[in-house]
Amino acid sequence: MSAQIGPKLLLSAAEAGDVMGVDETTIRKMWCAGDLPFIRIGRGRKVTREALEQYIAQHMEVAS
Repeated sequence: MSAQIGPKLLLSAAEAGDVMGVDETTIRKMWCAGDLPFIRIGRGRKVTREALEQYIAQHMEVAS
């Protein structure tokens, strides 16, 4: 019997794009611009769900 592991802690650009409803290219551009932090693993980059949630919270706008 294997232990159940929760949702992924680290997401690829494609997975992060799916979560945020944007193309993975947008995530990569955000990484390059320094708008979204990432973790380098080998030659690849990953982002945490927490970083995505923080980005959304910081960029929330309300019409006035």
